[in-house]
Amino acid sequence: MAIELSHHAMEKARRRGVSMAQIYQTLRTPDELYDDVEHGTVMAMKKINDKSVVLAYREEAGAVKVITIYYTTKINRLIASKTVRGAWKKAK
Repeated sequence: MAIELSHHAMEKARRRGVSMAQIYQTLRTPDELYDDVEHGTVMAMKKINDKSVVLAYREEAGAVKVITIYYTTKINRLIASKTVRGAWKKAK
């Protein structure tokens, strides 16, 4: 699978200390998937150590384009906030 990171995603990964290995792991074997209906992206989540990596991505022309990256200990709060207001719908 070809993976492209937007400039924004590369900057967020660098700032938050998210490695390419963690990005690949999150895309290959996510713990959870949500459809972001507001932005037309897929949200992939993977718990790694004590934090969760959250990737917003789109599939474009046979490649996965990562738009942004979160790295958080408050994954349940993020999911609750987004699903309650209807921004995210559970996909997996």
